[in-house]
Parts: sequence; C-alpha cells; structure tokens
Amino acid sequence: MNKLAFLLVLIMTTFAARSQEAILLTANGKTVKATLENNAATARLLEMLGRGPITLSMTDNGGFEKIGNLPERLPTSDVYQTAQAGDIMLYIGNVFCIFYGSNSWEYTKIGHIEGMSAAEVKTFLSGSPVTVAISAADVSGIDTVTAETVDAKRVYDLTGKLVTNRPLATGLYIIDGKKMFVSK
Repeated sequence: MNKLAFLLVLIMTTFAARSQEAILLTANGKTVKATLENNAATARLLEMLGRGPITLSMTDNGGFEKIGNLPERLPTSDVYQTAQAGDIMLYIGNVFCIFYGSNSWEYTKIGHIEGMSAAEVKTFLSGSPVTVAISAADVSGIDTVTAETVDAKRVYDLTGKLVTNRPLATGLYIIDGKKMFVSK
C-alpha cells in the first residue's frame, strides 16, 4: 500500500471511529448513553470530560427542554434546525440543552439520546432543577475488572506474546483467556 492510500485509510478510520463517540448522562439515579455528532463542539466537550465528569444543575425552559450552563464555552457551528426529544444541543456556546419536546432555533447539535421516547426523556429529567452528570462513555472494551493472583496462570500481553517475568508491570494483560488490568 502506498503512503497516500495508507494516509487515506487512516483518516477514514479516524473519522469512522470518531463518529461512534458517546457520552453518558446520569440523572435521577439513571444513566443513559448519547451518541455524539462529529464537530468541534463535541471534540472540545470530550477534551473537557477527559479531565473528569461535568455536573450541571438544569432547569426547565419553555416546556420543551432542560438547560444548564457548561463551565467553559464550546466552539459553535449554529444552524437553524428543529430539535426533537432526545436531542442535545448547544446554545450560544455554553448552554447545554437536552430536549424532551421540540423547538426550532439556531443550535449546534451535540448529540442524541438513543432509544427513548419524549415521555421517557421527560421522566429521566424530572425535577427542576435536576442534577445531570455528563461523563465520557467507556471505550476500553473492558467490562469488568477482577483482582486475582497471577502466579500460576498463563499471562499474555495484548500482542499475544507469553509474559514470563514476574511480578507483572502495571498494564493490560490476557490472563487465562480473560482481559485483566494489573496494578501495583
């Protein structure tokens, strides 16, 4: 494969992976996943979430959305559009809007809560104000972490090479066919 073809494949793979990014929203003891748009606002939001979750106090606005102020402004690319239940929009750079109804205005789309009806989104966001925690979705592919002794077990690194030296350094390993994180 020549360098240009490799570069194109790398760029396309990066954009495909980026379009699958998601955030988690937690309110009233329930956590839901929202798929993100691919734009400068979501890139900056993910950068902020890399430092830790963001907690917003959100209030009703207009009977169709909850709004809360982000701690920092995000880049905007406002377009006149109609938001529907489950849509997450950015208004004037720092107002985070989660819709349980519909409204048309100039927004930058952040993402969408998948698989919830308008009534379910409204219930999820019940209360005014409601505290909503925003966090980055786990993209590690590791569902659980278990602590076990690894002395007598076969241990492989992520390339599939058998690891024989002990104690293990901090990192990810395949131990008896299971993904595990070892820490000191």
